[in-house]
Amino acid sequence: MEILKCEGVRKIYGSGQNQVKALDGIDFSVNKGEFVAIVGASGSGKSTLLHILGSVDKPTEGKVLVEGTDISTLNRTQAAIFRRRKVGLVYQFYNLIPTLTVRKNILMPLLLDKRKINQEYFERVVNALGIADKLDFLPNQLSGGQQQRAAIARALIYRPALLLADEPTGNLDQKNSREIVDMLKLSNRNLQQTILLITHDEKIALEADRIVTMEDGRIVSDRKRG
Repeated sequence: MEILKCEGVRKIYGSGQNQVKALDGIDFSVNKGEFVAIVGASGSGKSTLLHILGSVDKPTEGKVLVEGTDISTLNRTQAAIFRRRKVGLVYQFYNLIPTLTVRKNILMPLLLDKRKINQEYFERVVNALGIADKLDFLPNQLSGGQQQRAAIARALIYRPALLLADEPTGNLDQKNSREIVDMLKLSNRNLQQTILLITHDEKIALEADRIVTMEDGRIVSDRKRG
């Protein structure tokens, strides 16, 4: 089942001689349950693409359909609501609220929507991520790896259509990086979570089911592993 479709997506910054094509005609789709790595050198357009897929930014041209909704047509308020309900975002900086406990940080998307908490699913997520014993801690009482796990739990709690991870291991050592990738694979396998992972690390990319390579704002390779 197709969950994401990009059609002729372009992103242009500036004008005239200062014009920069960050994305230059992106066409691709992702099926539900896929784990896709997007790789490319710095400036290839991969982070710009992720921001557009997450409705943080808009394309200059083209369509981005997530579960049939063209998110490129949403206004700022609609985009914020859509992002909270349908897209889980994980960055290399954890973006946890320092004055809230880990529990409240994870549940924040549901609390903002005044949605009922599915306690069974919540426990399943925090147990899978190994932070069930850290829920009453503040973020600064956790290690970097534990904070990233909390950020992933927050991204998963709404059961989003897409989990978008932008260099989620960028600030972590090798051991914690390995654990975070294992956690993403676990959520993909056990929770059937669709994941798009942006990384410059080839070893991490090889953990995905499919590798999309970008260069100069274009997709130059799209291959499934195995």
